[in-house]
This record gives sequence, structure tokens and C-alpha cells, in this order.
Amino acid sequence: MNPANVYVLCPIRLPLPLHIIYELSNGEAGDARMEKIPLIGIMVLKRNQRRKLLKKYDRFKWDLNIELFSFTPKDIDWKKKRISGGSFEKSEWITKNFPFPDGVYNRCYRKQGKTIQRLEKYIGEKKCFNCITYFNKWKVYKLLTETSLKKHLPGTRLYDPEELMKQLRKNKHLILKPCYGYQGKHIYLLEVTDYNEYKIYQNTLKPRYTYRDEQSFSEKIVEITNERKYLIQEKINFAKADGKFVDIRMLVQKNRNGDWGITNGISRIAFYSFFITNCSEKIVEMNKVLSTLFCDPTVRNSVIEEIHQICITASQALEAKTGLLGETGIDLAIDESGSIWIIEVNGKIQKSMYHLLVDKDSIDIEPVYKKPLEYAYYLSHQ
Repeated sequence: MNPANVYVLCPIRLPLPLHIIYELSNGEAGDARMEKIPLIGIMVLKRNQRRKLLKKYDRFKWDLNIELFSFTPKDIDWKKKRISGGSFEKSEWITKNFPFPDGVYNRCYRKQGKTIQRLEKYIGEKKCFNCITYFNKWKVYKLLTETSLKKHLPGTRLYDPEELMKQLRKNKHLILKPCYGYQGKHIYLLEVTDYNEYKIYQNTLKPRYTYRDEQSFSEKIVEITNERKYLIQEKINFAKADGKFVDIRMLVQKNRNGDWGITNGISRIAFYSFFITNCSEKIVEMNKVLSTLFCDPTVRNSVIEEIHQICITASQALEAKTGLLGETGIDLAIDESGSIWIIEVNGKIQKSMYHLLVDKDSIDIEPVYKKPLEYAYYLSHQ
């Protein structure tokens, strides 16, 4: 039996758009309503990811009254309009052929969304979300500079050997990072001292390379970048908690009505003497760090309100240019003066972070996984 075409008697568990009209049943069921159960697919990159990932989402399908399966781009048979995917039935993992779904939640980490675009030709426009999950930092920066968020963006340029030296002499410190990055890898802090020493730091505040001449330093930078596209960015003087650098990761997700909202915020506390928070000593709920940085509750609440507005505005601006999104992870820094800076926008959320929280009761993790399914449900009825 095709799960996408099964009709069952059930209560309405989600507020639905007003234009959706349900068929009233006849006979003994009285005024019960007939609802088509949406088939939602979660697309991942590799087949060995299907089961593990789906397990994190599967328990919510009963609350939302949906059928759920996972698949990869290679599982799609375009000619037969079938997908060889996996699902849980009575807690058992099975693989079988599914029809094209009513909505798709993209969890592939790719630079292009060609599969999503092709799927929408079959299942309908705006039925798949997170079209792009692998953001180009330079494109994101240029896009956001055209919005009210420009004042929250550190000065950024594409790497060029001459431009790098010009900016380094001017600022004394720079951040060098790849246009396409992942989990903080290949990020460097560059410094020129008053004594014309050139230093390169990676992860920690202990220099990894030190040069006494500009040429040797420049040659090393060329080696590091290795013809890949890099950015040079002004260094932000991060505020510290207990002498350690901290940042904030905001999770912004669409809700069951298709509207952007803040799900939660967490803070990563770096190891002592580390300048990047990706190498974190611990992860805590955001308010714990903000209480340390802003003792005055009125000031703290104002900062939280501004953070929320920044993140929603950024998500809306990105979606307007990149295509349909359902969630973003936005990394923010607060500097020593209390100003808020956008460090990075992530398209594929590292949800494993929430399982590393020091105080696991400080955040309800369920919405992290449930909201994308609610949004997929919403899209399936449009």
C-alpha cells in the first residue's frame, strides 16, 4: 500500500492554513475529518547515514501524523518516480521503494542544490527546503552588507597577497579563513608586531610560525591557501568569560506556520589560550554566558532582543537570495565593548552540539528535531 495515499480518521494536531479544506466523512464516524497523511523525506548524502539520522526524527512522526523516510540523491529513480529509501516500521528498520514525497528536508552538505531543484519539478515548487546548506562565506558577507546588518559584520575581503599585507600593516591582526569552511578548520590568526615579526597562529595563541621577513611569511600564506579561495577578516576582540573566549550559536528555524523564529541559543567556551571556540572546553546555554558578560538584567535583555532580531533578519535575507530555507545556525561574537558581530552563518546545523551541553536540562532539545518536520508538514499542505 502506498503510504502517501493512505487516508485515516484522526484528530487535527497542527494548526493548518485556513485555505486547506478537509473532506468530511460519512457514516458511523460522524463529524470526524479525513486527512491525507503527508509523506516526508529527509535527504542525506550517504546511505550509511540514513538509519542513524532518521532515528533522531522518527519519534515525532506520530505527533505530526506524517510518514517519514530517509534517502540519498543516488536512491532516486527519476524515470520510475520512485525512491529506494529507509524507514522504521514498528521500530524495525526496513528499506523499500517509496513514491516521491510531499515534502523534502535537505540534510545533504553540498555547495549546490541541483537535486532539490529537480525534485521540485516533480513534486511542486517550494516543497523542499534548505536548498543550499554549504554557504560561501564571501557571498553571504556581500549579501548581508546590503541589509541593515552591515554594522554587525567585521570588515572582510577576498584574500589577495597584496591586499593581505596592506590590511595587516593597517590592523596589525587579521583572521584568514576559507570561503567554504567546516567546524573551524583551517582558520588562522595573522599578526605583525612592532618589531616586524610576522606570526601565524592556528587554534591557540601560541604562534605556530614566526618569520622575520615579509617574503617568507607571504610564501607560507600562499602555501596555506593552496590556490583555494580564502577571506581576510578584521579581528574581533571577543569578550571573555573566566578568561576564555566565548561565542554564541543561535538556532533559527521555521515553525508550523512557516514563520522564522528563534529555537534556542547556546554558547561555546574555548579552552584557555585558544582563540577559536570550535575547540571548546564546554557548551552551555546562552544565558549563562550572557549573565557573566552583562550583570545588569535590563542591558542583558536588550542584548538578547537584539541578537534575536539580527538572526531572524539574517535568515530572511539569505532565504530571499538562496532559495527556500527552514533553519540556519548563526555564530555571533560579543566584543569587549558589548557590540554584537556576525561571525558566520551555517546552513547545515551541527545538532550534535546539543547533546554535549553541560546542563542538559537547560534546553529542550526536542524542538531542534521536531520543528523541521513541522515545517515540512506545513509545506506539504501548501
